[in-house]
Amino acid sequence: MTNFLQVVAVLVGAAVLSFSARAEACGCFAQPPQSLGTPVVQAGERILFAVDNGKVTAHIQIQYSGDAKEFGWLIPLPSVPVVKVGSEELFTLLLRQTQPTYQTTTVFTGEGCQRQASPGLSFGCQNRAAAFSPSAGRFEDSAAAPQAPPSPLVIQATVGPYDYAVLKADDRAAMVTWLADNRYVIPTGADDVVAPYIRPGAYFLALKLTSGASTGDIAPVVLEYASDLPMIPITLTSIGAQPNMGVQVWLVGPGRAIPRNYHHVVINDAQLDWANGAGNYSAVVTAAVATAPTKHAFVTEYAGTSTVMRDTLVPPGRFGTVSQLAAATTPHAFVQQLIDARFTVGNARTLPSQVKRLVLAAVPYPPALQQRGISEDQFLGQLDYYLGSFRAQNPDVFLNYQSSFDAPTLAREVFSTVVQPLRDANALFTTFPTLTRLYTTLSPADMNRDPVFSFNPSLPEVSKDHVATLERSCLGTTLVTEQGYRTPVETGAGPLPGPASATMTSATRLETLGEEGPATVLVDNAAAITAALAPPPAAPSMPTGGCAAVDPTSLALVVLVARLRRRRP
Repeated sequence: MTNFLQVVAVLVGAAVLSFSARAEACGCFAQPPQSLGTPVVQAGERILFAVDNGKVTAHIQIQYSGDAKEFGWLIPLPSVPVVKVGSEELFTLLLRQTQPTYQTTTVFTGEGCQRQASPGLSFGCQNRAAAFSPSAGRFEDSAAAPQAPPSPLVIQATVGPYDYAVLKADDRAAMVTWLADNRYVIPTGADDVVAPYIRPGAYFLALKLTSGASTGDIAPVVLEYASDLPMIPITLTSIGAQPNMGVQVWLVGPGRAIPRNYHHVVINDAQLDWANGAGNYSAVVTAAVATAPTKHAFVTEYAGTSTVMRDTLVPPGRFGTVSQLAAATTPHAFVQQLIDARFTVGNARTLPSQVKRLVLAAVPYPPALQQRGISEDQFLGQLDYYLGSFRAQNPDVFLNYQSSFDAPTLAREVFSTVVQPLRDANALFTTFPTLTRLYTTLSPADMNRDPVFSFNPSLPEVSKDHVATLERSCLGTTLVTEQGYRTPVETGAGPLPGPASATMTSATRLETLGEEGPATVLVDNAAAITAALAPPPAAPSMPTGGCAAVDPTSLALVVLVARLRRRRP
């Protein structure tokens, strides 16, 4: 008994000394949750969709590395789009506000204490002859396209850093010829995967960078077009895609968004490395997706209120007004007004690339400054100095220098190019009550079906924040995942276990989601996972001390035998 009390005293004392915790009703100590773990996910494609009365709005992040002259972007569409320039900041905040987190909280249990816890983007299509059906939101088989008109061009214009053209998809040869004649880059290998989209009534949007633009000027694109459902034509991506490429999709709408023609998978959270913020998250998702037929499945990472994004892009007071910015009398005052009005991202004191591009078009950066080690940001941060005393002392740097700075004109351009897209995006989170974040990984060989999305308001919300519990007692430590799986953990053994078994599935459930009603479960692996995690039965043995419990009946028999032995003559 003395040993038992000593062990309990040591455990409770260590808990009080090690953790700043509050006492629960039963007398246990609960450790505050550890710092949030956010798995790092590299997505090759990121898109935000909104659907309203037969119109789809798509904000598409374009990721590209290479020579600006080799940049080319081609996307099939069901109707003629309106093309605008979006904001990189939208995706920065979407990622931050909906990022899944994984953390652990520790519970110390004791005698008679109930356990408890404190709490380069491109698009494609299917590899078959196809035609888009707006009502179904997918591509369907069609007959061969008729003879194309002499020119496929519908619209040719410039927006932001892009020259773009909208072309009829009546005839592949005519379209490809027009693109080549007008110096639009056609990705190598695109000819074959473009074929399924060729039909009367379909279109292609082609983009390239304007003359003089650099890859640093690349910005997200916003497309508005007629269609009943949003879809990602994914097959063209297979041309330059990497194995297990991440595809991240956000959708705003009347309820939780669903993959309409892909399966839905719930990952097995006993496979996650909880000790390291689920650092193996992408690997677990990839393995879970692989359990679906043809490896076509999405994971829901967040589904809930859109208020998590509301007014994050345009908080009250940000940007000020056009008239305030137009009142700046010098280029230096103009830039300082931009910084003071929070045109920058976060706490940065330098202008983001989209704003910088507009200012430098009016107040050019002399190339000779680069030879002296002076960057564009340094130039813009001290315009009064470089355009004043420095210019007077170094006239050769500003040889033939011309500035077209006009504060009212530049202010209107900044607001129309930078502020209005942010306001438009912000309005989506006011108009639509629900925001959903979906994620999957696809290898090139699996990019043969275009995912289509819809909504089901009756489905439950999905939290982005996940907590597992470490139950600690004198008997040992057990990790209890959010899904209820229990895994023994050796004290001092280092990181928590990731996969408990190399053969254990990474998917708790495989299901389909319809536009109404609950999920249809196709495969439920919960029982098999629980069995795989169950420890093998231990061989019976006598306790050796510590906190091990002793059967009172056995103890009584031992005492009785001892007494009988003492009474023998």
